[in-house]
Amino acid sequence: MFYKVARATVKRFYHTRFKIRVIGEERIPETGPVVICSNHISEYDPPLIGISTRREMSFFAKTELFKIPVLGYLIKHLNAIPVDRGKGDRQALKKSVEALKEGKMLTMFPEGTRTKDGKLQDLQEGASFMAVKSGATIVPAAIKGEYNRHKGITLVFGKPMDINDMVASGMTRKEITKELKVQINNLLLS
Repeated sequence: MFYKVARATVKRFYHTRFKIRVIGEERIPETGPVVICSNHISEYDPPLIGISTRREMSFFAKTELFKIPVLGYLIKHLNAIPVDRGKGDRQALKKSVEALKEGKMLTMFPEGTRTKDGKLQDLQEGASFMAVKSGATIVPAAIKGEYNRHKGITLVFGKPMDINDMVASGMTRKEITKELKVQINNLLLS
């Protein structure tokens, strides 16, 4: 209930403050484990994806955010998974795989941090690791534009990547990660 109320409130705020366009939301599977993987241009990105999907989602948040009194409480109740960035946080990966095995949806930004120049950086292998371990579908996504009322922001969801088919064809996590980068780049250029 808290999640739905918070999503409705944030959605109202975002649509009042920003010009938003969402393309391909119907590509997200309605059930089963899903990892949405997007580029990361702003601190506004996680809520944008959250308000642009019908399904409830979980996401990573750096552990420092959980220590901020009000914000920490809120993100904890919005399905955030704490992660120690730059440390290969096994506990966060374990919690994520467990959530995916329960059929949940997880949003992550595999670059690991926001881009400074708007270009897609190399991706970390966490998304492919979690998808392979849980059998989750990966949905590539791209955030383009600017968070303002004039130019606006566009969120594009790409074609789902069937992890089981990729693994069956012999692709490694590294190759899956490379393919994910290609898919996100294609969405950014479209």
